[in-house]
Amino acid sequence: MHHLYVLLARIALSLVLAADGWERLAAGGSGLALLMPALQLLASAALLAGAWSRTAALLLAALVLVPALALLDMAGPEQVLWLGWSLLLGGGLVLLAAQGAGDFSFDAWRRDRADRSNDTHMTPGGAL
Repeated sequence: MHHLYVLLARIALSLVLAADGWERLAAGGSGLALLMPALQLLASAALLAGAWSRTAALLLAALVLVPALALLDMAGPEQVLWLGWSLLLGGGLVLLAAQGAGDFSFDAWRRDRADRSNDTHMTPGGAL
């Protein structure tokens, strides 16, 4: 049952971060200003699919937490709210990286496929 919860967490986190990345990408810019939102969109898509999910979750956690902590400014309630939001997202992503993508993911499919290919009961031709 916990694999369903991991799937729901992956969906929620990836949709929030993909929407943010898309908004930043649509805002325009050039060079490095486009690299971060594009990377955020790519990692969000990987997280949604459960492909390389630990790497994607850690990358997204870094993209969320590093700016929040580097630009820490408690000048007003908006900054406090932004910091709290960033800490919640970053914490969820770190937990997801520690847990893994669960059974409903591309990572699990690849793992199961690799386990079957290493099975000693396989026929010599490699047919399943």
